[in-house]
Amino acid sequence: MCATQRKKDASVSVTLIPHPGGRSRNWYVDIFVPASLQDVAGTDRVRRSTRTADRVKALAEGARIEAELRASWLQLSDARQRYETDAEELILTTDAVRRLAAARLAAWKLTERFEREDSGMDDALLEEVEAFCQFSDREMRSVLAQGQAGSAWENAVNGLLDFVETVGFIVRPDDPLFPELVRQLAKADKTAQAVIALRNQGEDAPFPQPDLPGATLSEMILPYEAHRKGVVVPKSVSKSVSVWKRLIQFIGDVPLEELSASDIYRFLEDRLHTKDQPWSQGYVDGFVQRTLREMFALARTQGHMHADNPMNHLETTPKISKQEEKARKKPRKPFTVEQVNTVFASDWYDPDATHWTGKMSSDLAGRYWGPLISTCHGVRVREVVQLVDSDFTFTGDVLLMTFQTALPDNEVTRKLPPRTLKNAAVGRTLPVHPKLLELGLGDFIREMQARHLPGTPLFPSAVPEPGGKAPLWGRSYEEAFLRHVRDRLGFGSGFGNHSFRHQHEDRVRDAQVNNGTWPAGLGEFISGRRLPRDADRDIFRQLSSAIDYGDGFIAAHVQRFVAQIDFEGVVFPPPYAQWLARRTQRPRLWFSTDRVLPTEP
Repeated sequence: MCATQRKKDASVSVTLIPHPGGRSRNWYVDIFVPASLQDVAGTDRVRRSTRTADRVKALAEGARIEAELRASWLQLSDARQRYETDAEELILTTDAVRRLAAARLAAWKLTERFEREDSGMDDALLEEVEAFCQFSDREMRSVLAQGQAGSAWENAVNGLLDFVETVGFIVRPDDPLFPELVRQLAKADKTAQAVIALRNQGEDAPFPQPDLPGATLSEMILPYEAHRKGVVVPKSVSKSVSVWKRLIQFIGDVPLEELSASDIYRFLEDRLHTKDQPWSQGYVDGFVQRTLREMFALARTQGHMHADNPMNHLETTPKISKQEEKARKKPRKPFTVEQVNTVFASDWYDPDATHWTGKMSSDLAGRYWGPLISTCHGVRVREVVQLVDSDFTFTGDVLLMTFQTALPDNEVTRKLPPRTLKNAAVGRTLPVHPKLLELGLGDFIREMQARHLPGTPLFPSAVPEPGGKAPLWGRSYEEAFLRHVRDRLGFGSGFGNHSFRHQHEDRVRDAQVNNGTWPAGLGEFISGRRLPRDADRDIFRQLSSAIDYGDGFIAAHVQRFVAQIDFEGVVFPPPYAQWLARRTQRPRLWFSTDRVLPTEP
């Protein structure tokens, strides 16, 4: 825009600019967020399309957009302390209501496609769906006919509010447009169930396509969550969605069609240089770009956008200096021998310590064996906390330990959440290090297997509470140990259970220096890595494609190599039986009584 045009617009306080990438004839409004509201707005500048090339109409639309945004920021600022949630409070507009109703209809369409086309419906499921269609039709008719006075209003509102929150928003019941939102969502539900009911009868009934001016960025959140559900852990999905929400905060909830590679570049540049938790170069060039590419690809595949994927035209990315990148990385440091000894001599290994709270206060087996297995095998934290008694087998004098996701089927394991592994290389069977046998792990496992059903977790604190939104094995152990070494022992940041893993890999190299190079790939097999680290390439020979065949090494034959890993200078705690004998407190139950498991062995 030229200087004359800017001066002419000064009287109306609305700044219009052309499309940042030059790909649209429509005017954009350029809004600078007041410093006092930048925290709740999540940015210092917002650009929104006026969706018109007519300058006069664009000025009017720009004034409306600016007023609406400022009003929402003020209300968000006022409500900030009353709402402790990751979702964003949404001030309803007519357009927002239409888009939420369209998203609701799209959600039913996705569910219907998954159940009927992808998975198929047996007689029982078809009967269940038919019953729900009839129930939902009655509920939504009541909402539309009687409004707030109807008996179905409260239940309908609760369900619809849950849906809005899954899309990433919170709406207030006292919003002037809230009754209209409920009505439009009820209409969407009624329409969806009518279509599903016809399909239940074998009719080829299509879902209606809402007449919207192109899907916006926020409308991809729900389809993406459905697309990734069950494929990766919920934490990975929420991590990707958070990147997408950051893009929405920066560029606005604009139609997908309008984004260009230039917009993406400016977004990445902003996140690299912002003062509020800036991203690292590796994060931008890796995870963020993969997430954005996948989101746009899904939008194109599902017909939400028809323009090119803007990531295909992102030929370069903004950069920061190597010094700045290094400063932003969170180091993961190995323990020194002195630090390992400090851990083993600390009150983590005091069975009578009273300051432990929650699950770690009673899970003495987890407190004792968790750091020791990590020391002797360098396993990842999720590998050690997910161990169950049936993961161990005795072959003569050798005790084998298997890292896997499978569980036997019985009354204990049916109550457990699924186990996960980082990748395929993690699944392996190893001989237990002789040091752990010396400390009594073999006796501990024998007693566990004699007293409990197969699949009983070794460490009760590792089992997440049932019904959690994102159950994660071993969260209590991981967080308690991190706080202990970082804060109570004063090691500082960068230390945690992974510090055992880094030290163990140093000892694997030392074992080969002292005893000769191991067979190709054995070091990676023991560590659960597919390829060696750069630091190890001079010791481990490069692997050929043979690694992709067979089941790996025979675990019992690996015992002599595992025994070569020594722990010179480490002062271990006393054997488990002696350590437990130090207790003066009465033993506590492993699990809550509804799991019917006895006291710790």
